[in-house]
Amino acid sequence: MPASSAGLLTIDCGNSTVDCLRHADGQRRRFDNDGDFGAALTEFLRAAPITRCIAVRVIDPAATIVASALAALRVPLAWAGIELPCPLRLDYEVPGSLGPDRWLGALAAHRRFGAAIVVDCGTATTINLVDASGTFRGGAIAPGLRAMQAGMAAVTPRLPVADLDAVPCMPARSSSSAVSSGVLLGYCGMVERLVADAIARAGGSVQVVVTGGNAERLLRHSRLRPHHEPALVHLGLRHLIEDSACGS
Repeated sequence: MPASSAGLLTIDCGNSTVDCLRHADGQRRRFDNDGDFGAALTEFLRAAPITRCIAVRVIDPAATIVASALAALRVPLAWAGIELPCPLRLDYEVPGSLGPDRWLGALAAHRRFGAAIVVDCGTATTINLVDASGTFRGGAIAPGLRAMQAGMAAVTPRLPVADLDAVPCMPARSSSSAVSSGVLLGYCGMVERLVADAIARAGGSVQVVVTGGNAERLLRHSRLRPHHEPALVHLGLRHLIEDSACGS
């Protein structure tokens, strides 16, 4: 274990969950951020020594709970994109509008593979291209798998709700199977097309890396054969602090 990982906690405050990883022992916990998870988070924080935390946030209410729990235990907290800036060159029209979760995944993928396309299968699906020089070239933001499921249910209330754990088939021979297959295979097709376009833009050898809560469903049904890294954002956070003055 690198010395810089001792006592380190990384937290990804996403749209749906707050994902915590203790790097000293590899323990990982996720909390739904649709309620008050502060007590459960504090219990996790007290279970092992934590000397510092680096975090990334997408929405502020969850970040406020995280900051309060850490402050109560006197654990120093730094936010990616605020106290700790992005070390990648950002080829983006308005760099400040780029979510730090996107460039953190690109940072981790670039450190391991060089040129990479990162597919983050979260509440939204993001496809991000980083080239061999370490320049973030942009990408796409598309609906997540559950957003596609919920969208179908909202606009076609007389149809069955898609089962995201179904085994898709084509052609499907029931309405239930047809909806589930359409959502699952349609999601995979969307990702495959976006990745194909990003590969064409890369103009050379590039590694596809998949992460996020629905990554395993994508891997199960897609024609893509990427590298799967469930803790990609956490690895990006660790690289960020190792590169910073705080990591020295």
